[in-house]
Amino acid sequence: MQAEDPRAAGNEGIPEEPSGTRAQADTDEGRPVGPTPACDFWDAIYQRRSIRRFKPDPVPRELVEQVLHAGIWAPSSCNYQMWDFVAVDDPAINQRLAALSSQMGNAPVNIIISYGRDFSEEAWANIQSASAAIENMSLAAHVLGLGTFWITQTGDRERVRETVGLPEDRLVIAVLALGYPKLVPRKGPKRRPLREVAHWNHYAGRAIPSSVRPQDWAPDLLRTYQRARVLNGLRHNKPRAWEQSALGEALARLLPEQTPSEATPGAGSGGATRPVWLDVLPCTGILTERLARERQSHAFEVLERSPEVAEFCAARAIPRAQVRLWDPDQPQLPSGRYARITCLYRLENLAEAERTALLTRLGEALAPDGELLLGFVNARSFHNPMEWLRSRRGGPRGVEYVLSPDPNIGPFEALRSGQIESLARAAGLRVVGAFGAQAAPPREELEFRTRNFGPRARVLARGIAAALRVLDFVPGVPGRWGRFQYRLLRKA
Repeated sequence: MQAEDPRAAGNEGIPEEPSGTRAQADTDEGRPVGPTPACDFWDAIYQRRSIRRFKPDPVPRELVEQVLHAGIWAPSSCNYQMWDFVAVDDPAINQRLAALSSQMGNAPVNIIISYGRDFSEEAWANIQSASAAIENMSLAAHVLGLGTFWITQTGDRERVRETVGLPEDRLVIAVLALGYPKLVPRKGPKRRPLREVAHWNHYAGRAIPSSVRPQDWAPDLLRTYQRARVLNGLRHNKPRAWEQSALGEALARLLPEQTPSEATPGAGSGGATRPVWLDVLPCTGILTERLARERQSHAFEVLERSPEVAEFCAARAIPRAQVRLWDPDQPQLPSGRYARITCLYRLENLAEAERTALLTRLGEALAPDGELLLGFVNARSFHNPMEWLRSRRGGPRGVEYVLSPDPNIGPFEALRSGQIESLARAAGLRVVGAFGAQAAPPREELEFRTRNFGPRARVLARGIAAALRVLDFVPGVPGRWGRFQYRLLRKA
């Protein structure tokens, strides 16, 4: 018996759809409003990209409606379909949205996705339902030649709701930026292998911790996490001006430039010899790049946990740095090789036992007259109070958003000077120089941190920071209370 066409049930009189397209039909039936291009399902999944730069060209409303139609065909909890989508293509309203979150200022259309606040709250089914609609819309936009960016950092969600006139019983879930892509990434982000995340019948793996406490992380899990963050996260590979300026001051004070004859020589190009500088656990390679650019009299090496991250960091140095791998159980550093070693904001990532093991090996790797510069975030600075305030105002939580030297690359625990000095002594090192910077957040950081605040909160936060900035000029205060601390170590 021939199978019945499922489209025919209850829809007598609807004409057969033309080959290659779908016919325009009444929107109340939940059908597309115009022709849709054919696209292989798997191609749509594998070729879709998150778009961060859009052309200013307006998007025809017919295309926007097709994207919205894809959204309403997503599954929803109990089939309640308690979603509402507000597609904003008015530049004036989008400008108001961009004032709440800069991410809403990049595309000509912002689709605000909301769901009934009091529907399907169990197991966050309301958020799950809205998320399914967003995924449908993202894939549909790709097929239509458009691009999307899934925005979760919307700023004050209630302000977003009020800006577009949604009633109080609608909960804003996210915003989908929509437009013609200005730049499409050639390759999608690397994915964790399926064997690491898929299990049959019973979980058989080791989960990456959600904790920000270093002692909760095994070294191999930290390696896996950092590899994913560095190789996939574009915003995690961008320098921050406040961190760069603090490092620049520390280098000038504690590690002024040397001539090649003043340090242990290492292999150089063209038969020349240069002292060797080891940058330890650079992760993103941002600071390695700066060090190599400013200290060209040295040959650089990087020490990292995984070959992929090590190669990524090494490529940022010019000329390209040499690669070494760190394994707490199998140290592979030559003794007495390095004229200078830098370890900047990475002890905070490590459990105490690994901190001790790493510093011990670094001490052994130093040349007899070599110098080790440690940079760390001070637990007695504004770091911890600001982290507490951030959590109190309901902002982003979790490892990714810990307020630490940006970009964040895993668990993080601010340290005290006494801890560093104890670690140094245990590793056979002594402190020969110290420097502290930024007793108050600098202006450029406050502008970045408060960019999604409301106008009043932004003015208040920046005003308080400006008043506190005088502390950076009070003798002794930055050295004790500054967020960024540096210690220059030599062999005892």
